[in-house]
This record gives sequence, structure tokens and C-alpha cells, in this order.
Amino acid sequence: MSENESDPGRSQHDQWEQMLRAVMGDEAADRLLEQMRAAGVEPSASSMQALGDMDFSLVMNQLRELLGSSGEGPVNWKIGERFARETIQREHFDTVTAEQGDRVREALSVASLWLDPAVQIDPCTGPNQAWSRLDWLAHSLPTFRRLTEPVAENVARAFLDAFLEQLEHVPEEIRSMLGGMDPEPMLRNLISSLMGIQYGHGLAELALVSFGTSDTGLPLVEGQTAALVPANVADFSDGLDTPDEEVRLFVAVREQAAARLYSRIPWLRARVLDSVSAYAREIEINTDSIEEQVRESGFDPEKMQEFDLSKVFASEPTESQTAALAQLEHLLSLVEGWVSAVSLHVVSAQLPDAVALGEMFTRRSASSSPAQRTFGPLVGLEIRPRKLREAQRFWQLATDRVGVAERDRLWSHPDLLPTSEDLEKPEGFFEKSAPSAVEEELDAFLAQLLDEGDAHD
Repeated sequence: MSENESDPGRSQHDQWEQMLRAVMGDEAADRLLEQMRAAGVEPSASSMQALGDMDFSLVMNQLRELLGSSGEGPVNWKIGERFARETIQREHFDTVTAEQGDRVREALSVASLWLDPAVQIDPCTGPNQAWSRLDWLAHSLPTFRRLTEPVAENVARAFLDAFLEQLEHVPEEIRSMLGGMDPEPMLRNLISSLMGIQYGHGLAELALVSFGTSDTGLPLVEGQTAALVPANVADFSDGLDTPDEEVRLFVAVREQAAARLYSRIPWLRARVLDSVSAYAREIEINTDSIEEQVRESGFDPEKMQEFDLSKVFASEPTESQTAALAQLEHLLSLVEGWVSAVSLHVVSAQLPDAVALGEMFTRRSASSSPAQRTFGPLVGLEIRPRKLREAQRFWQLATDRVGVAERDRLWSHPDLLPTSEDLEKPEGFFEKSAPSAVEEELDAFLAQLLDEGDAHD
């Protein structure tokens, strides 16, 4: 029998201290424990049992003050970022050496030169960069936060209601220890901290598999830049028969192509992110699942950190959500299809394994993209370019039918882009876009009038 099993008071104290550390971090928890000792309260088994005999509100007010200092909102992003960074530093730490940085920047520069004659969209004005995983995390956090907070707000509200309801079943002698203090503010911060851990874990997962600024399927990085994470590219290349340099160049071409679209097409990035937000705002929460998880946790800090957010989203989307998701999937299909088509066209004459690498990326985007694996469990949104192959064929046909300039001019306004139906029958799109018989007759009629006018004069 362990020491804790033979001493229930000790076990209760350990759980209480673990809760403090999970919510507040080691430094803040140590400060609170020191303040308790300074007030003459030694956090031992006997003192924990005797808390009902002291002015516990003093301690709770101090706890609330420390929790409240962590920031406002449904997610404590200080904890989220710290958790993500510590996960990377502890298990997947990487650095970018000078040699790696030079190879990445050279690959990005070569990729941009290859793209110049093949596209009519200007390159990024910012620098080519080589990032560590922590660098990628820092650059992606603002947009990741923007995309997840609308859902997190609904989830946090549902968890708060479940916790408050669960508190009603706590024995009166324990609730009296609060000294009449409203538990809701402390619970809000507790939930915010737990959500920070959940979203920090998701952000760390993305940082371990992302190649650059937008290969997750979403443009997470703001600004005019192209970048690669050499550690992740190397992990992807490991085990392939293709030389590392060839894989790096292929990834660099895709990165530069996507960066041109998202940085140079003014409406595109905002449209993609707004579509995600429109879907997220209306996500319905499965309160039964949340209530069940809260009951099973028993306020155990370890179990609370393991809440499964993938179970809290309602299975049936609303009508407007369905429309927003269809728009998002179509737009992502067009983006990914264009990137795949122009990249394959550019590298086919340069890299021996271009076709095989292109197929690998197509499968990755369609079935197991980083965004799909991470955003699904966190925000209940399975992001997938469902008509990726059709979109790639459309852009290849556009190059043959109308040329590079007219193909890329379609990005100048969203109304010019093909619809989902056009991707199914792309030949009809170009026939529809060609001058109609009526227009030709009108042009001939106007030309005849002008000729007759000239003859009369």
C-alpha cells in the first residue's frame, strides 16, 4: 500500500496541489502555497482537514486573484502557448543551423525563379525564411487563435454550466468553505486554463507536421513571406527513395505558389478565414457529453486535462453551416488544385520524381492534412478540399485553353472563379466564357455600321 493510499488526507492534499499547478503553473502555485504558510497554514494532511475551521475565504480570494491575472476570454492563451512550447521543447525540440537555413533559402529562391514564367501572380515581397518549430508556432498563433475562439467560447460556456450544476451536489460543509464567495469567476478561469491546455496541444501538433505558411490547408501565417520548417520537411523525406534535395525543392515550389496566392490576391485569405468563422459561430454543443465528462472527472485535475473536445460537438450541422462548409471546401479545392497544377507543371522538367511527389501531396491534402487532423477534434470542423483532383484538372485545362495570363486572371475576383459544377464539366466553363454567337453578331453589326458610315462620308 502506498503512502497516499494509507493516508486519505494526504491524497486529498496532493490532488488539490496538482489542481493548483495544472491551472496556475508551478510558479504561481508555489507563490500561493508560500502565502498559505506565511498565514500560518501548512498545506499538510491535518491542515487540509481543518480548513473548515479557518477563514478559507482569504485563501480563495488569493487563488481567485492569481487565476484572474491569467487573462480574459474562453481560452487562456498564455497557458496554451506555454503548453505548446514546452511540449515541443521537451519532446521535439529543433534548431535551424546556418547550413540548413542557407539550403532552405536557396530552395525557396530557386522555386520562385521557376515559378516566374509559369504564373502571372507576383512573388511575395517579404524575405524567404527558415523556421524552427517554435518559430512556426509564434507566427501561426494569432490566426490559430482567431479561428478557434468562436468555438471555444461556446464550449467554455457549456462546461461552466456543467461545473456549476455539479457544485450543487457537493456537500454543504465543503461549499461553506468558500465563505460565501461566488465560485463562478474561479470556475471560468479554471475552464479557460483547461481550454488553453487543449488548444495548446493542438497547436503543438500542427507545429510538428507543417512544412510552411499554408500547407496545413489554411493560411495560418500573416504577411508577405515564404518559409519552410526544415525539421518537418526532413521528417517527411525520411524513408522516401527520393533525395532530400529534390523533396525540399518540391516543397519549396508549393510553398512559393501558395504564398503568392494568399499574399497577392487581396480577397482570398480573408474569404477563407471568414468561412471558417461563419461555420464556427454556429456550432452547437452536445451538453450531455459535457455533463457526463464533468461528472466522471470528479474535479480530478488529471481527468479534467483529458476532456475529449471531439465528443462535445453536435453531429448535425445547421443549414447555414452546411453552406459555409461547402463554400470553404470549394475554395480550398481551387487553391490546392491551382498550387498542385502549377507546381507539377514547373517541376516536371526539373525533378525526376515530380509525378510521384505530386501524387503524395494530393493524397495528403485530400485525406490526412494537418488541418483536418487538428481542427476536427478542436472545433468540430473537418476541413477537406473534396474536389482537389477535379480542381487540379480544371487549372491544367485552363492553361491549355486560355493560357497562363487568362488562367490567373480568374483569381482577380471570386465571381470569375469556376463553381463546383464547373469543376465537374470544365469544358463547359470555357465554352461559356468564350464570346457568344449573339456577341459575335453584335460586333459584326457594329462593324458594318461603321463601314457604311465611312462610305457615306
